[in-house]
Amino acid sequence: MLMSFSRLSLRDVWEEAKHDLYSSNLDADGYEARLVYGIKIVYDIETKRINIYNTARGGDFYNEVNNLYPFIEGGWRYGVYITTLENYKHKLDRIEDAIREEVNATNNPKQITSLKNARVRILNKYNRISDKLNKL
Repeated sequence: MLMSFSRLSLRDVWEEAKHDLYSSNLDADGYEARLVYGIKIVYDIETKRINIYNTARGGDFYNEVNNLYPFIEGGWRYGVYITTLENYKHKLDRIEDAIREEVNATNNPKQITSLKNARVRILNKYNRISDKLNKL
């Protein structure tokens, strides 16, 4: 499936997110925000600035999404799906490393089973998002 995209502004992406019925509304004093699959877009009312954050990474503070290309080229949902798939890939890599470490170190069967179950859960989520992306 070959998709053709037209370049969008962050304002266009914000408008898509704002009207996305699946997005959670996180509006508060001074800003409007929407959240889907751990990707948060924020419109600062005073400065008119729009930022996109990845809430799945960063620890105590949300990291701004470094790669805005999927959002600018494909829109809000396309960018959300691409970023979410990247998050899942990152989680899968960490789980694989943990499994390898567990097998080589303590070899605790309960921990290995737990990690394998986590891998299956993330793979299922990855496949669901991948399917949604393919339907765009």
